[in-house]
Amino acid sequence: MTKQKIIFILLLVSAGYMACTKSGNESGRNPCLEPKDYYLTLGTYRPADTGAAGLDSNLPSAVIGFVDTNVIFYDGKWRGSRFIGPVSGIADSARWYIQTDTLKPTQRDTITFYYERKPVFLSTACGYTFTYSLQRLLTTNYYIDSARIENTELNGAPNIVHVKVFY
Repeated sequence: MTKQKIIFILLLVSAGYMACTKSGNESGRNPCLEPKDYYLTLGTYRPADTGAAGLDSNLPSAVIGFVDTNVIFYDGKWRGSRFIGPVSGIADSARWYIQTDTLKPTQRDTITFYYERKPVFLSTACGYTFTYSLQRLLTTNYYIDSARIENTELNGAPNIVHVKVFY
């Protein structure tokens, strides 16, 4: 192998490495490690006597999943008031069903999240990802009293409730 070929191969390898090590700014972050999928956090509450904040309301054994599919995020083995689930990367809405208790399989509500997807360029090596901005939501009201959007931006930040559901 000639010296020119070796130098050319080394330049190609180093260029490929450099493409994914910095984002163009001098922060040193790796854009390939940016989250590509974002999740929505739903909190369950019961109305408070005063104010609009509400009190955490644990669902005893919730079953939550996508409507019209076999995808289930929570299978009834977890008791809690915070539920995290995916949104669609190919549609501008996601429809979940919420069954509050496995002992009551006919008690299901649906909640439809409408959002705007915006493509965000990470780098030539890593491609694009989407950011999501909640626009509105619709619920059935068999057991859900009301629901409202608390935080519109789905950006992967922990401990942020995006939607409050009141029972």
